Amino acid sequence: MAHAAGRGYRVPEVFEVGADALVLERIHGPTMLDDLWRRPWRLSAHAGTLARLHRELHEIEAPRELGEGRLLHMDLHPENVLLSPAGPVVIDWTNARAGDPALDVAMTWVMGATSGGVPGRLFVRTFLTHFDRAEIRRALPAAAEIRIADANVTDKEREAVRRLAKQHSVARSD
Repeated sequence: MAHAAGRGYRVPEVFEVGADALVLERIHGPTMLDDLWRRPWRLSAHAGTLARLHRELHEIEAPRELGEGRLLHMDLHPENVLLSPAGPVVIDWTNARAGDPALDVAMTWVMGATSGGVPGRLFVRTFLTHFDRAEIRRALPAAAEIRIADANVTDKEREAVRRLAKQHSVARSD
């Protein structure tokens, strides 16, 4: 988080790092997801904002301790974006890593399409219009594999991830 913040990316300020906890700045404002539930007409604008947050993040080289590549969040979806009065702030960096930006976008696709119900699928469909769909589709198998291995994912969600990966495994035109 400090690495991203040091490069101008909006994250909560870290006040203290403990063995098993962080003390962070309190950010006032709803999550993007909460705002979407209250104001569904903002779907397109929020999808564009989330795409912009991905692009801005992926301009940042990852810190050496994470490996080579761009900084990836790997959990960047509407529930992890707080809409503060000063602008969007990205939270929940526990899965951050280095890598190919397409993998990060594909992970957002996988989560939205398989864990977000109909609203999630609609959101992610709009979100993906901001990217090269073929490039993101190539990263989909790796994102699906990571999601399936996540201990917090239910069996029902795992099956949905498998169906999504299978559905998009054959080259198709969109």
